[in-house]
Amino acid sequence: MTYEEIVANIEKRIGKFKSKGNVRIKKFLENIDSPHKKLKVIHIAGTNGKGSTVSFLKDILKEDYKLGTFVSPHLITYCDRIKIGDREISQKDFADIGEFILEKEKEIVEEYGELNLFEFLTIMAIIYFEREKVDLAVLEVGMGGRADSTNIFTSREKLISIITSISMDHMEYLGNTIEEIADAKAGIIQEDGLVVTTNKDEKILKVINKETVEKSAEIFYTKDLESEIIKSDLKGIDFRVKLDGKEEKFHLTQIGDYQAENALGAIYALYILNKRGILKISIDEIRDRIKNSTWAGRMEIVSRDPLIILDGAHNFDGIKKLVESIDNFKFKKLYLIMSILSDKEHKKMLEEISSFTDEVVFVNLDYKRGTSPEELKKEAASYGLRAQVMKLEDAIDHYKEKYDDGDLILITGSLYFVSEARAKILNYEYSI
Repeated sequence: MTYEEIVANIEKRIGKFKSKGNVRIKKFLENIDSPHKKLKVIHIAGTNGKGSTVSFLKDILKEDYKLGTFVSPHLITYCDRIKIGDREISQKDFADIGEFILEKEKEIVEEYGELNLFEFLTIMAIIYFEREKVDLAVLEVGMGGRADSTNIFTSREKLISIITSISMDHMEYLGNTIEEIADAKAGIIQEDGLVVTTNKDEKILKVINKETVEKSAEIFYTKDLESEIIKSDLKGIDFRVKLDGKEEKFHLTQIGDYQAENALGAIYALYILNKRGILKISIDEIRDRIKNSTWAGRMEIVSRDPLIILDGAHNFDGIKKLVESIDNFKFKKLYLIMSILSDKEHKKMLEEISSFTDEVVFVNLDYKRGTSPEELKKEAASYGLRAQVMKLEDAIDHYKEKYDDGDLILITGSLYFVSEARAKILNYEYSI
């Protein structure tokens, strides 16, 4: 089968439910000699910051370890979800492994049903990493944690769990309270495992702590570290942190205050793994490598003239953190291009960003569960925003014409939308 045929097949699986307790994916992997049990894994859950944390870890570790990464969603094609170092899986390997999965699926389908899209991709990543004999795999949870397809590793395979910022999102699947959502995320914690979390909210920490006690796990909090941002602007972030009483300073090329939090989670996890003798990585190596790490589509400057920043702030917490970051940037006028998925808290998102601009262009996501741009336009008016509805390329051209030196064009919302905008601006083909 071709790459395109495999993609067409897996996209038909969108909306298919997971099996309770991940029985289906576990059975599938058991039938192919359990390749997941041959990996060493760093596992990352959270509402926001997972992808950035994966990226920081990848850029720090790739020089010393053959490192596999699995993230979602993809930025350009499905292949960029699965990488070894900076090299994504080839379309040929994607197709070959996909065909193998389809053949083996026949052995479980009668009793367990078809794999869903994320189960299929998780299995593909695991098979690829095992075949390529990676030293280490960093896996991002797709949604939640406890019931996620990636949550199939025991403490024998998992070196550490990292739980990034948790907020209200995917409520229809994870629960309507922050405690329920935190419980889903905390489900990645393994018996006798190590855990790092960047969360500070006591309600969230109470849930995570309960899970660690039940699992006899050991938890480390970045909130307990003495740290602060020294400087944050369009050139990057300087921050300091005390580790075992010694002050360490770091620079990030990646902009956006919230990236300091994500970087700190990655740094602390590696610091702990090094102290335990599980990985070998020094603070000096971390400092030298993290400074050039960037994560496409997250506070990414894609043009300097005009100044255009992309940020996949796809939920209310993401918008709050975006607003905190742009408050550091000096600009005369902010031009906003936005699209929001229908399951997000779009009214709160619009209210949060309205203090920085008085106009916005909404773009329809006709291939995803986008909120009607006409509905968003009406909601925007109640927050003093003058709104228009345009196609993406027309919105970009519209603001380019209005742009003056010192202005900022900000494109934000769904990660799918940001990916499409990035493709338009940088002139490459985007595949859903």
